[in-house]
Amino acid sequence: MLSIHLRRALYGAGFACALAPAATAQFNQQWVKFQLEPSKLVTQFPLTDATTETDVHWGDLDQDGWTDVAVMRKEHFTSVGKRPNVLLMNENGVLTDRSALYASAAIGTPVADQGFLTPTNDRDVVIADLNADGWLDLVTATTRSDSDPKHIGHPRVYMNLGDDGSGNWLGLRYENARFPQLFDFTNGMPRNPAFCSVDAGDVTNNGLADLYFGDYGSSMADLNDRLIVNDGGAFYADQSQTRMTATMLESAFGAAVNVADMNGDGHKDIVKQTALFAPQYVSISYNNPNNPGMFNIFHDFHVGFAPYHVNVGDLNQDNRLDTIFSDDGADRFRLNQGVDVFGRAIWGPAKTYQFLSGGDQGFGSNNLAADLDMDGFKDVLICNVDVDINNYGGRLNIYRNLGTVPGGDIEMREEREMASDAGWVGVVGMTAPLMTNAHDVAVFDLDNDGDNDIFLSRREGNEVWVNQKNPQFCQTDLGFGGPGTSTLSACGQPLWFGNTSVISVNNAPALAPVLFVLGAGEGALPLLGGTLVPSPFLALVGGFGTDAAGRLRLPLTSTGKSPDLVIQGLVFDAAQPELFQITNAVRIVFN
Repeated sequence: MLSIHLRRALYGAGFACALAPAATAQFNQQWVKFQLEPSKLVTQFPLTDATTETDVHWGDLDQDGWTDVAVMRKEHFTSVGKRPNVLLMNENGVLTDRSALYASAAIGTPVADQGFLTPTNDRDVVIADLNADGWLDLVTATTRSDSDPKHIGHPRVYMNLGDDGSGNWLGLRYENARFPQLFDFTNGMPRNPAFCSVDAGDVTNNGLADLYFGDYGSSMADLNDRLIVNDGGAFYADQSQTRMTATMLESAFGAAVNVADMNGDGHKDIVKQTALFAPQYVSISYNNPNNPGMFNIFHDFHVGFAPYHVNVGDLNQDNRLDTIFSDDGADRFRLNQGVDVFGRAIWGPAKTYQFLSGGDQGFGSNNLAADLDMDGFKDVLICNVDVDINNYGGRLNIYRNLGTVPGGDIEMREEREMASDAGWVGVVGMTAPLMTNAHDVAVFDLDNDGDNDIFLSRREGNEVWVNQKNPQFCQTDLGFGGPGTSTLSACGQPLWFGNTSVISVNNAPALAPVLFVLGAGEGALPLLGGTLVPSPFLALVGGFGTDAAGRLRLPLTSTGKSPDLVIQGLVFDAAQPELFQITNAVRIVFN
Protein backbone atom coordinates (compact mmCIF):
# COMPACT_ATOMS: atom_id res chain seq x y z
CA MET A 1 0.00 0.00 0.00
CA LEU A 2 1.25 3.48 -0.83
CA SER A 3 0.19 4.74 2.59
CA ILE A 4 2.43 2.22 4.33
CA HIS A 5 5.46 3.27 2.28
CA LEU A 6 4.79 6.92 3.04
CA ARG A 7 4.54 6.15 6.71
CA ARG A 8 7.84 4.33 6.66
CA ALA A 9 9.47 7.25 4.85
CA LEU A 10 8.13 9.81 7.28
CA TYR A 11 8.77 7.98 10.54
CA GLY A 12 11.08 5.08 9.83
CA ALA A 13 14.43 6.83 9.43
CA GLY A 14 15.90 6.39 12.87
CA PHE A 15 12.81 7.67 14.70
CA ALA A 16 14.59 10.96 15.22
CA CYS A 17 11.35 12.71 16.06
CA ALA A 18 10.72 10.20 18.84
CA LEU A 19 13.69 11.16 20.96
CA ALA A 20 13.25 13.31 24.04
CA PRO A 21 15.84 15.02 26.25
CA ALA A 22 16.78 13.13 29.37
CA ALA A 23 15.08 14.32 32.53
CA THR A 24 17.13 15.61 35.45
CA ALA A 25 16.71 12.80 37.95
CA GLN A 26 18.62 9.97 39.56
CA PHE A 27 18.96 6.42 38.37
CA ASN A 28 17.83 3.39 40.37
CA GLN A 29 14.67 4.90 41.86
CA GLN A 30 13.18 1.57 43.01
CA TRP A 31 9.51 2.51 42.98
CA VAL A 32 7.88 -0.90 42.33
CA LYS A 33 9.22 -4.42 41.79
CA PHE A 34 7.96 -7.28 39.61
CA GLN A 35 9.05 -10.90 39.38
CA LEU A 36 8.67 -13.17 36.37
CA GLU A 37 6.56 -16.22 37.29
CA PRO A 38 6.46 -18.82 34.48
CA SER A 39 4.36 -21.18 36.63
CA LYS A 40 1.48 -18.66 36.56
CA LEU A 41 0.69 -19.43 32.89
CA VAL A 42 -0.32 -22.87 31.58
CA THR A 43 -1.20 -23.16 27.86
CA GLN A 44 -1.70 -25.92 25.31
CA PHE A 45 0.67 -24.24 22.85
CA PRO A 46 2.64 -20.96 22.62
CA LEU A 47 0.19 -18.07 22.28
CA THR A 48 2.55 -16.02 20.13
CA ASP A 49 5.35 -16.78 17.71
CA ALA A 50 7.26 -15.14 14.87
CA THR A 51 4.09 -14.73 12.76
CA THR A 52 1.30 -14.30 15.31
CA GLU A 53 0.05 -11.13 16.97
CA THR A 54 -2.24 -10.94 19.99
CA ASP A 55 -4.69 -8.62 21.70
CA VAL A 56 -6.07 -9.18 25.19
CA HIS A 57 -8.90 -8.17 27.50
CA TRP A 58 -9.71 -9.35 31.00
CA GLY A 59 -12.51 -9.79 33.53
CA ASP A 60 -13.98 -12.32 35.97
CA LEU A 61 -15.98 -14.42 33.51
CA ASP A 62 -17.00 -17.26 35.83
CA GLN A 63 -17.59 -15.09 38.93
CA ASP A 64 -15.18 -17.04 41.10
CA GLY A 65 -13.36 -13.95 42.35
CA TRP A 66 -10.34 -14.38 40.02
CA THR A 67 -9.73 -12.30 36.87
CA ASP A 68 -9.60 -14.24 33.59
CA VAL A 69 -7.98 -13.27 30.26
CA ALA A 70 -9.18 -13.60 26.64
CA VAL A 71 -6.41 -13.67 24.03
CA MET A 72 -7.25 -12.84 20.41
CA ARG A 73 -4.75 -14.22 17.89
CA LYS A 74 -4.19 -13.60 14.18
CA GLU A 75 -1.40 -13.60 11.63
CA HIS A 76 0.67 -10.52 12.31
CA PHE A 77 0.35 -7.18 10.54
CA THR A 78 -2.01 -6.33 7.66
CA SER A 79 -3.05 -9.77 6.46
CA VAL A 80 -5.97 -12.18 6.18
CA GLY A 81 -4.23 -14.95 8.13
CA LYS A 82 -6.28 -16.57 10.90
CA ARG A 83 -5.55 -18.19 14.24
CA PRO A 84 -7.68 -19.79 16.98
CA ASN A 85 -8.22 -17.66 20.08
CA VAL A 86 -7.42 -18.67 23.66
CA LEU A 87 -9.38 -18.38 26.90
CA LEU A 88 -7.17 -18.27 29.99
CA MET A 89 -9.11 -19.01 33.16
CA ASN A 90 -7.56 -17.81 36.41
CA GLU A 91 -7.31 -20.86 38.63
CA ASN A 92 -6.07 -19.76 42.04
CA GLY A 93 -3.66 -17.28 40.47
CA VAL A 94 -2.62 -19.47 37.52
CA LEU A 95 -3.83 -18.54 34.02
CA THR A 96 -4.83 -21.86 32.45
CA ASP A 97 -5.94 -22.52 28.86
CA ARG A 98 -9.56 -23.69 29.06
CA SER A 99 -10.60 -22.78 25.51
CA ALA A 100 -11.88 -26.23 24.59
CA LEU A 101 -13.73 -26.68 27.88
CA TYR A 102 -15.39 -23.27 28.20
CA ALA A 103 -15.27 -21.45 24.83
CA SER A 104 -15.85 -23.99 22.05
CA ALA A 105 -19.67 -23.88 21.86
CA ALA A 106 -21.56 -22.14 19.03
CA ILE A 107 -25.10 -21.84 17.66
CA GLY A 108 -26.62 -20.30 14.53
CA THR A 109 -23.76 -20.95 12.12
CA PRO A 110 -24.36 -22.48 8.67
CA VAL A 111 -21.65 -25.07 9.30
CA ALA A 112 -20.13 -26.49 12.47
CA ASP A 113 -18.23 -23.89 14.47
CA GLN A 114 -16.05 -24.39 17.53
CA GLY A 115 -16.06 -20.92 19.06
CA PHE A 116 -12.58 -19.86 20.16
CA LEU A 117 -11.11 -22.93 18.46
CA THR A 118 -12.28 -21.76 15.03
CA PRO A 119 -9.47 -19.80 13.32
CA THR A 120 -10.50 -16.18 12.79
CA ASN A 121 -8.81 -12.90 11.94
CA ASP A 122 -9.65 -11.14 15.22
CA ARG A 123 -7.67 -8.01 15.96
CA ASP A 124 -9.39 -6.74 19.12
CA VAL A 125 -11.72 -7.90 21.89
CA VAL A 126 -13.87 -6.38 24.61
CA ILE A 127 -15.43 -8.02 27.67
CA ALA A 128 -18.71 -6.51 28.92
CA ASP A 129 -22.11 -7.54 30.26
CA LEU A 130 -24.22 -7.26 27.09
CA ASN A 131 -27.62 -8.37 28.43
CA ALA A 132 -27.40 -7.02 32.01
CA ASP A 133 -27.67 -10.48 33.57
CA GLY A 134 -24.61 -9.94 35.78
CA TRP A 135 -22.34 -12.20 33.70
CA LEU A 136 -19.61 -10.79 31.45
CA ASP A 137 -19.88 -11.53 27.73
CA LEU A 138 -17.30 -11.05 24.96
CA VAL A 139 -17.16 -9.44 21.50
CA THR A 140 -14.36 -9.64 18.94
CA ALA A 141 -13.37 -7.14 16.24
CA THR A 142 -12.67 -9.05 13.03
CA THR A 143 -10.38 -7.46 10.48
CA ARG A 144 -9.76 -8.36 6.81
CA SER A 145 -11.76 -11.47 5.92
CA ASP A 146 -12.75 -10.47 2.40
CA SER A 147 -14.19 -13.71 1.00
CA ASP A 148 -15.24 -15.47 4.20
CA PRO A 149 -18.82 -16.26 5.27
CA LYS A 150 -20.44 -13.91 7.75
CA HIS A 151 -19.82 -16.03 10.83
CA ILE A 152 -16.07 -15.87 10.12
CA GLY A 153 -15.79 -12.39 8.60
CA HIS A 154 -17.96 -10.42 11.05
CA PRO A 155 -17.44 -9.61 14.74
CA ARG A 156 -18.34 -12.56 16.93
CA VAL A 157 -20.53 -12.21 20.04
CA TYR A 158 -19.89 -14.76 22.79
CA MET A 159 -22.61 -14.92 25.43
CA ASN A 160 -21.85 -16.00 28.97
CA LEU A 161 -24.08 -18.97 29.83
CA GLY A 162 -23.81 -18.37 33.58
CA ASP A 163 -23.92 -21.36 35.89
CA ASP A 164 -26.11 -24.42 36.25
CA GLY A 165 -27.68 -23.31 39.52
CA SER A 166 -25.17 -25.28 41.57
CA GLY A 167 -22.21 -22.97 41.04
CA ASN A 168 -20.77 -24.74 38.00
CA TRP A 169 -19.90 -22.30 35.21
CA LEU A 170 -21.20 -23.24 31.76
CA GLY A 171 -18.78 -21.12 29.73
CA LEU A 172 -19.06 -18.86 26.67
CA ARG A 173 -21.03 -19.60 23.49
CA TYR A 174 -20.62 -17.93 20.10
CA GLU A 175 -24.07 -16.82 18.86
CA ASN A 176 -24.01 -15.80 15.21
CA ALA A 177 -27.49 -14.24 15.14
CA ARG A 178 -26.63 -11.58 17.71
CA PHE A 179 -24.55 -9.51 15.28
CA PRO A 180 -26.14 -8.03 12.12
CA GLN A 181 -25.01 -8.41 8.54
CA LEU A 182 -23.19 -5.20 7.60
CA PHE A 183 -23.70 -3.37 4.31
CA ASP A 184 -21.58 -0.97 2.31
CA PHE A 185 -22.75 2.63 2.82
CA THR A 186 -22.15 3.50 -0.83
CA ASN A 187 -23.84 0.66 -2.73
CA GLY A 188 -25.88 -1.20 -0.12
CA MET A 189 -24.11 -4.49 -0.79
CA PRO A 190 -23.40 -6.92 2.07
CA ARG A 191 -19.71 -6.95 3.02
CA ASN A 192 -17.40 -8.21 5.66
CA PRO A 193 -15.83 -5.38 7.66
CA ALA A 194 -12.14 -4.81 8.30
CA PHE A 195 -12.28 -3.59 11.90
CA CYS A 196 -9.21 -2.85 13.99
CA SER A 197 -10.80 -1.99 17.33
CA VAL A 198 -13.89 -2.33 19.48
CA ASP A 199 -15.20 -1.01 22.76
CA ALA A 200 -18.49 -1.40 24.62
CA GLY A 201 -20.60 1.05 26.59
CA ASP A 202 -24.17 2.21 27.03
CA VAL A 203 -24.55 5.22 24.72
CA THR A 204 -28.36 5.15 24.60
CA ASN A 205 -28.84 5.18 28.40
CA ASN A 206 -31.07 2.10 28.42
CA GLY A 207 -28.78 0.19 30.77
CA LEU A 208 -27.35 -2.08 28.06
CA ALA A 209 -23.95 -2.06 26.39
CA ASP A 210 -23.70 -0.85 22.80
CA LEU A 211 -20.67 -1.47 20.56
CA TYR A 212 -18.40 0.85 18.60
CA PHE A 213 -15.94 -0.47 16.00
CA GLY A 214 -12.95 1.36 14.50
CA ASP A 215 -12.46 0.67 10.79
CA TYR A 216 -9.33 -0.24 8.85
CA GLY A 217 -10.20 2.46 6.33
CA SER A 218 -8.49 1.44 3.11
CA SER A 219 -9.54 0.98 -0.48
CA MET A 220 -9.50 -2.79 0.07
CA ALA A 221 -12.27 -2.86 2.66
CA ASP A 222 -13.61 0.50 3.78
CA LEU A 223 -16.92 0.26 5.61
CA ASN A 224 -16.09 3.16 7.95
CA ASP A 225 -16.59 2.93 11.71
CA ARG A 226 -19.83 1.42 12.96
CA LEU A 227 -22.04 2.13 15.97
CA ILE A 228 -23.89 -1.12 16.69
CA VAL A 229 -26.79 -0.60 19.10
CA ASN A 230 -28.14 -3.09 21.62
CA ASP A 231 -31.85 -3.61 20.96
CA GLY A 232 -32.58 -4.56 24.57
CA GLY A 233 -31.89 -8.28 24.42
CA ALA A 234 -28.23 -8.28 23.39
CA PHE A 235 -29.21 -8.54 19.73
CA TYR A 236 -27.55 -5.78 17.76
CA ALA A 237 -28.48 -3.41 14.93
CA ASP A 238 -26.29 -1.11 12.85
CA GLN A 239 -27.50 2.45 13.57
CA SER A 240 -24.31 4.26 12.59
CA GLN A 241 -25.73 6.62 10.00
CA THR A 242 -28.83 7.58 11.98
CA ARG A 243 -26.87 8.50 15.12
CA MET A 244 -23.53 9.86 13.86
CA THR A 245 -22.25 11.99 10.98
CA ALA A 246 -20.02 10.79 8.15
CA THR A 247 -17.11 12.78 9.61
CA MET A 248 -17.50 11.03 12.96
CA LEU A 249 -17.46 7.61 11.28
CA GLU A 250 -14.49 8.22 8.98
CA SER A 251 -11.26 6.38 9.86
CA ALA A 252 -7.91 5.70 8.28
CA PHE A 253 -6.74 2.72 10.32
CA GLY A 254 -8.78 3.16 13.46
CA ALA A 255 -6.61 1.04 15.76
CA ALA A 256 -8.24 2.19 19.02
CA VAL A 257 -11.65 3.35 20.22
CA ASN A 258 -12.99 4.15 23.69
CA VAL A 259 -16.60 4.49 24.83
CA ALA A 260 -16.34 6.82 27.81
CA ASP A 261 -17.85 9.95 29.36
CA MET A 262 -15.24 12.57 28.53
CA ASN A 263 -17.07 15.74 29.62
CA GLY A 264 -18.66 14.46 32.83
CA ASP A 265 -22.28 14.91 31.76
CA GLY A 266 -23.23 11.30 32.52
CA HIS A 267 -23.42 10.24 28.87
CA LYS A 268 -20.80 8.11 27.13
CA ASP A 269 -18.92 9.62 24.20
CA ILE A 270 -16.75 8.05 21.49
CA VAL A 271 -12.97 8.59 21.54
CA LYS A 272 -10.96 7.34 18.56
CA GLN A 273 -7.77 7.84 16.58
CA THR A 274 -7.16 7.75 12.85
CA ALA A 275 -3.59 7.90 11.60
CA LEU A 276 -2.47 5.91 8.57
CA PHE A 277 -3.35 8.65 6.09
CA ALA A 278 -5.77 11.59 6.08
CA PRO A 279 -7.53 12.18 8.40
CA GLN A 280 -4.88 12.01 11.14
CA TYR A 281 -6.08 12.97 14.60
CA VAL A 282 -7.66 11.84 17.84
CA SER A 283 -11.27 12.93 18.12
CA ILE A 284 -14.26 12.81 20.43
CA SER A 285 -17.82 12.49 19.17
CA TYR A 286 -20.00 13.85 21.98
CA ASN A 287 -23.25 12.22 23.01
CA ASN A 288 -26.19 14.65 23.10
CA PRO A 289 -27.42 14.74 26.73
CA ASN A 290 -30.80 15.99 25.53
CA ASN A 291 -31.16 13.06 23.15
CA PRO A 292 -28.97 10.20 24.43
CA GLY A 293 -27.50 8.02 21.74
CA MET A 294 -27.47 10.83 19.16
CA PHE A 295 -24.05 12.43 18.65
CA ASN A 296 -24.13 16.15 17.92
CA ILE A 297 -20.60 17.55 18.46
CA PHE A 298 -17.38 16.40 16.79
CA HIS A 299 -14.04 17.60 18.16
CA ASP A 300 -10.68 16.58 16.63
CA PHE A 301 -8.63 17.82 19.57
CA HIS A 302 -5.28 16.06 19.02
CA VAL A 303 -4.08 17.15 15.57
CA GLY A 304 -0.67 17.38 13.92
CA PHE A 305 0.64 14.02 15.10
CA ALA A 306 0.49 10.39 13.92
CA PRO A 307 -1.43 8.73 16.77
CA TYR A 308 -1.67 4.96 16.39
CA HIS A 309 -3.45 4.19 19.63
CA VAL A 310 -5.41 6.09 22.26
CA ASN A 311 -6.65 5.17 25.70
CA VAL A 312 -8.29 7.01 28.57
CA GLY A 313 -7.87 7.13 32.33
CA ASP A 314 -7.79 9.61 35.20
CA LEU A 315 -4.08 10.36 35.47
CA ASN A 316 -4.11 13.13 38.09
CA GLN A 317 -7.00 12.18 40.40
CA ASP A 318 -9.34 15.01 39.45
CA ASN A 319 -12.23 12.71 38.43
CA ARG A 320 -11.81 13.65 34.75
CA LEU A 321 -10.69 11.22 32.08
CA ASP A 322 -7.36 12.08 30.50
CA THR A 323 -5.89 10.65 27.29
CA ILE A 324 -2.69 8.78 26.41
CA PHE A 325 -1.41 8.38 22.86
CA SER A 326 0.95 5.99 21.09
CA ASP A 327 2.50 7.67 18.08
CA ASP A 328 4.71 6.96 15.12
CA GLY A 329 6.85 9.73 16.59
CA ALA A 330 6.98 10.67 20.26
CA ASP A 331 4.24 9.22 22.47
CA ARG A 332 2.25 11.77 24.47
CA PHE A 333 -0.52 12.38 27.00
CA ARG A 334 -2.98 15.18 27.68
CA LEU A 335 -4.80 16.20 30.85
CA ASN A 336 -8.52 16.97 30.81
CA GLN A 337 -8.87 20.43 32.35
CA GLY A 338 -12.63 20.98 32.36
CA VAL A 339 -15.49 21.67 29.96
CA ASP A 340 -15.94 24.56 27.54
CA VAL A 341 -19.15 26.41 26.68
CA PHE A 342 -19.95 23.87 23.96
CA GLY A 343 -19.77 20.93 26.35
CA ARG A 344 -16.39 19.70 25.08
CA ALA A 345 -13.47 18.68 27.26
CA ILE A 346 -10.73 21.32 27.52
CA TRP A 347 -7.35 19.74 26.86
CA GLY A 348 -3.97 20.69 28.24
CA PRO A 349 -0.83 20.57 26.10
CA ALA A 350 0.36 17.33 24.51
CA LYS A 351 3.15 16.31 26.88
CA THR A 352 5.92 13.84 26.09
CA TYR A 353 7.36 11.29 28.49
CA GLN A 354 10.66 11.79 30.32
CA PHE A 355 13.69 9.53 29.93
CA LEU A 356 16.76 9.13 32.13
CA SER A 357 18.57 7.66 29.15
CA GLY A 358 17.67 7.02 25.53
CA GLY A 359 14.22 7.94 24.26
CA ASP A 360 10.93 6.88 22.78
CA GLN A 361 10.91 3.60 20.85
CA GLY A 362 8.82 4.98 17.98
CA PHE A 363 5.90 3.22 16.27
CA GLY A 364 3.89 2.63 19.46
CA SER A 365 0.80 0.43 19.62
CA ASN A 366 -1.56 -0.79 22.37
CA ASN A 367 -1.34 1.29 25.51
CA LEU A 368 -2.85 1.29 28.98
CA ALA A 369 -3.18 3.50 32.05
CA ALA A 370 -2.93 1.47 35.27
CA ASP A 371 -1.66 1.99 38.82
CA LEU A 372 1.40 -0.23 39.25
CA ASP A 373 2.65 0.96 42.65
CA MET A 374 -0.82 1.45 44.17
CA ASP A 375 -0.21 5.11 45.03
CA GLY A 376 -3.52 6.22 43.48
CA PHE A 377 -1.92 7.73 40.36
CA LYS A 378 -2.19 5.70 37.15
CA ASP A 379 1.04 4.90 35.36
CA VAL A 380 1.29 4.29 31.61
CA LEU A 381 2.40 1.23 29.62
CA ILE A 382 2.95 1.47 25.84
CA CYS A 383 3.60 -1.53 23.61
CA ASN A 384 5.73 -1.25 20.51
CA VAL A 385 4.66 -3.76 17.85
CA ASP A 386 2.76 -1.89 15.17
CA VAL A 387 -0.34 -3.79 14.01
CA ASP A 388 0.06 -2.47 10.46
CA ILE A 389 3.64 -3.02 9.34
CA ASN A 390 6.62 -5.08 10.43
CA ASN A 391 8.50 -3.14 13.09
CA TYR A 392 9.88 -5.78 15.42
CA GLY A 393 12.86 -4.59 17.41
CA GLY A 394 11.49 -2.12 19.97
CA ARG A 395 10.17 -2.85 23.45
CA LEU A 396 7.51 -2.08 26.02
CA ASN A 397 7.82 1.31 27.73
CA ILE A 398 6.59 1.74 31.31
CA TYR A 399 6.22 5.28 32.61
CA ARG A 400 5.93 6.16 36.30
CA ASN A 401 3.33 8.77 37.19
CA LEU A 402 5.18 11.36 39.28
CA GLY A 403 2.00 13.04 40.50
CA THR A 404 1.51 13.57 44.23
CA VAL A 405 -1.25 16.20 44.51
CA PRO A 406 -4.77 15.24 43.35
CA GLY A 407 -5.86 17.55 40.55
CA GLY A 408 -2.39 18.90 39.93
CA ASP A 409 -0.15 18.75 36.90
CA ILE A 410 1.88 15.58 36.41
CA GLU A 411 4.93 14.27 34.62
CA MET A 412 5.59 10.71 33.44
CA ARG A 413 9.08 9.19 33.53
CA GLU A 414 10.66 5.91 32.51
CA GLU A 415 12.73 4.89 35.53
CA ARG A 416 15.81 2.71 35.07
CA GLU A 417 18.71 1.32 37.06
CA MET A 418 21.48 2.74 34.89
CA ALA A 419 22.10 4.52 31.59
CA SER A 420 22.63 1.27 29.70
CA ASP A 421 20.14 -1.58 29.29
CA ALA A 422 22.25 -3.82 31.51
CA GLY A 423 20.04 -3.06 34.53
CA TRP A 424 16.30 -2.98 35.12
CA VAL A 425 14.16 -0.72 32.94
CA GLY A 426 10.70 0.74 33.70
CA VAL A 427 10.09 -1.27 36.86
CA VAL A 428 12.49 -3.15 39.11
CA GLY A 429 12.82 -6.71 37.84
CA MET A 430 12.14 -6.14 34.16
CA THR A 431 15.03 -5.80 31.72
CA ALA A 432 15.04 -4.55 28.14
CA PRO A 433 15.50 -8.04 26.56
CA LEU A 434 12.41 -9.27 28.43
CA MET A 435 10.28 -6.37 27.15
CA THR A 436 11.02 -6.55 23.42
CA ASN A 437 8.40 -6.94 20.69
CA ALA A 438 5.37 -6.31 22.91
CA HIS A 439 1.97 -6.80 21.25
CA ASP A 440 -0.32 -6.06 24.20
CA VAL A 441 -0.32 -5.81 27.98
CA ALA A 442 -2.89 -6.37 30.73
CA VAL A 443 -2.70 -5.09 34.29
CA PHE A 444 -4.88 -6.58 37.04
CA ASP A 445 -4.62 -8.35 40.39
CA LEU A 446 -3.83 -11.87 39.21
CA ASP A 447 -3.28 -13.47 42.61
CA ASN A 448 -5.81 -11.53 44.72
CA ASP A 449 -3.17 -10.11 47.03
CA GLY A 450 -4.26 -6.49 46.63
CA ASP A 451 -1.73 -5.22 44.07
CA ASN A 452 -1.68 -5.15 40.27
CA ASP A 453 0.26 -7.74 38.27
CA ILE A 454 1.20 -7.71 34.56
CA PHE A 455 0.33 -10.12 31.76
CA LEU A 456 2.62 -9.30 28.84
CA SER A 457 2.14 -10.67 25.33
CA ARG A 458 5.28 -10.53 23.17
CA ARG A 459 6.43 -12.12 19.94
CA GLU A 460 8.82 -14.22 22.03
CA GLY A 461 6.04 -15.49 24.30
CA ASN A 462 3.50 -14.55 26.94
CA GLU A 463 4.57 -13.91 30.50
CA VAL A 464 3.15 -13.19 33.92
CA TRP A 465 4.96 -10.65 36.07
CA VAL A 466 3.89 -10.68 39.71
CA ASN A 467 3.94 -7.45 41.70
CA GLN A 468 6.03 -7.78 44.85
CA LYS A 469 4.37 -4.93 46.74
CA ASN A 470 1.92 -7.30 48.43
CA PRO A 471 3.22 -10.86 47.97
CA GLN A 472 0.39 -13.36 47.77
CA PHE A 473 -0.34 -14.83 51.20
CA CYS A 474 -1.40 -18.46 51.53
CA GLN A 475 -2.65 -20.00 54.74
CA THR A 476 -0.60 -22.85 56.22
CA ASP A 477 -0.85 -26.19 54.43
CA LEU A 478 -0.99 -28.95 57.04
CA GLY A 479 -0.73 -31.81 54.54
CA PHE A 480 -2.45 -35.23 54.91
CA GLY A 481 -3.98 -35.13 51.42
CA GLY A 482 -5.37 -38.31 49.83
CA PRO A 483 -6.74 -40.57 48.68
CA GLY A 484 -7.17 -38.96 45.24
CA THR A 485 -5.64 -35.87 43.63
CA SER A 486 -7.84 -33.12 45.12
CA THR A 487 -5.98 -30.25 46.78
CA LEU A 488 -7.12 -27.38 49.02
CA SER A 489 -5.64 -23.90 49.46
CA ALA A 490 -6.65 -20.55 50.92
CA CYS A 491 -4.72 -17.73 49.24
CA GLY A 492 -5.08 -14.00 48.69
CA GLN A 493 -4.69 -11.35 51.35
CA PRO A 494 -3.87 -11.92 55.01
CA LEU A 495 -7.23 -12.01 56.76
CA TRP A 496 -7.22 -8.66 58.47
CA PHE A 497 -10.61 -6.95 58.77
CA GLY A 498 -12.05 -6.44 55.28
CA ASN A 499 -9.38 -8.50 53.50
CA THR A 500 -10.31 -11.43 51.28
CA SER A 501 -8.79 -14.83 50.59
CA VAL A 502 -10.20 -17.50 48.31
CA ILE A 503 -10.65 -21.10 49.45
CA SER A 504 -9.86 -23.23 46.39
CA VAL A 505 -10.29 -26.89 45.58
CA ASN A 506 -8.23 -28.00 42.56
CA ASN A 507 -7.44 -31.21 40.65
CA ALA A 508 -10.72 -32.77 41.71
CA PRO A 509 -13.29 -34.74 39.67
CA ALA A 510 -15.53 -32.60 37.49
CA LEU A 511 -19.00 -31.64 38.74
CA ALA A 512 -18.48 -33.41 42.05
CA PRO A 513 -20.20 -32.60 45.38
CA VAL A 514 -17.84 -31.19 48.02
CA LEU A 515 -18.13 -31.21 51.83
CA PHE A 516 -15.92 -29.15 54.13
CA VAL A 517 -14.98 -30.34 57.60
CA LEU A 518 -14.19 -27.54 60.05
CA GLY A 519 -12.29 -27.92 63.31
CA ALA A 520 -10.75 -25.79 66.02
CA GLY A 521 -7.40 -27.60 65.98
CA GLU A 522 -5.41 -30.48 64.49
CA GLY A 523 -5.78 -34.22 64.88
CA ALA A 524 -5.12 -37.34 62.82
CA LEU A 525 -8.20 -39.55 62.57
CA PRO A 526 -8.17 -42.36 59.96
CA LEU A 527 -11.16 -41.84 57.63
CA LEU A 528 -12.24 -43.09 54.17
CA GLY A 529 -8.78 -44.38 53.37
CA GLY A 530 -7.11 -41.13 54.37
CA THR A 531 -6.63 -38.91 57.41
CA LEU A 532 -9.10 -36.38 58.84
CA VAL A 533 -7.21 -33.50 60.44
CA PRO A 534 -9.75 -30.97 61.87
CA SER A 535 -10.19 -31.71 65.58
CA PRO A 536 -12.03 -30.98 67.79
CA PHE A 537 -14.80 -31.15 65.18
CA LEU A 538 -16.90 -27.96 64.76
CA ALA A 539 -19.05 -28.38 61.64
CA LEU A 540 -19.65 -30.24 58.38
CA VAL A 541 -20.61 -27.80 55.61
CA GLY A 542 -22.08 -28.94 52.28
CA GLY A 543 -23.99 -27.65 49.29
CA PHE A 544 -20.91 -27.05 47.13
CA GLY A 545 -19.61 -28.68 43.95
CA THR A 546 -16.70 -28.52 41.56
CA ASP A 547 -17.02 -27.12 38.05
CA ALA A 548 -16.26 -28.83 34.73
CA ALA A 549 -12.55 -28.26 35.31
CA GLY A 550 -12.66 -29.96 38.71
CA ARG A 551 -12.28 -26.80 40.78
CA LEU A 552 -14.23 -24.84 43.38
CA ARG A 553 -13.73 -21.23 44.50
CA LEU A 554 -15.18 -19.74 47.71
CA PRO A 555 -14.27 -16.14 48.69
CA LEU A 556 -13.61 -15.68 52.41
CA THR A 557 -13.67 -12.11 53.76
CA SER A 558 -12.62 -11.27 57.31
CA THR A 559 -15.18 -9.32 59.34
CA GLY A 560 -13.02 -9.09 62.43
CA LYS A 561 -10.94 -11.16 64.83
CA SER A 562 -12.14 -14.78 64.87
CA PRO A 563 -10.78 -18.05 66.27
CA ASP A 564 -8.44 -19.93 63.96
CA LEU A 565 -9.93 -22.74 61.88
CA VAL A 566 -8.66 -25.95 60.37
CA ILE A 567 -10.48 -26.92 57.16
CA GLN A 568 -10.36 -30.02 54.97
CA GLY A 569 -12.40 -31.05 51.91
CA LEU A 570 -14.21 -34.27 51.08
CA VAL A 571 -14.88 -34.64 47.34
CA PHE A 572 -17.23 -37.31 46.04
CA ASP A 573 -15.54 -39.69 43.61
CA ALA A 574 -17.30 -42.91 42.60
CA ALA A 575 -13.97 -44.32 41.41
CA GLN A 576 -12.54 -44.35 44.94
CA PRO A 577 -12.99 -47.46 47.11
CA GLU A 578 -14.56 -45.30 49.84
CA LEU A 579 -16.33 -42.98 47.30
CA PHE A 580 -14.45 -39.86 48.43
CA GLN A 581 -11.22 -38.03 47.75
CA ILE A 582 -9.78 -36.19 50.74
CA THR A 583 -7.89 -32.94 50.29
CA ASN A 584 -5.00 -31.73 52.38
CA ALA A 585 -5.90 -29.70 55.48
CA VAL A 586 -5.31 -25.95 55.81
CA ARG A 587 -5.09 -23.80 58.94
CA ILE A 588 -6.88 -20.44 58.48
CA VAL A 589 -5.73 -17.64 60.77
CA PHE A 590 -7.84 -14.48 61.23
CA ASN A 591 -5.43 -11.71 62.19
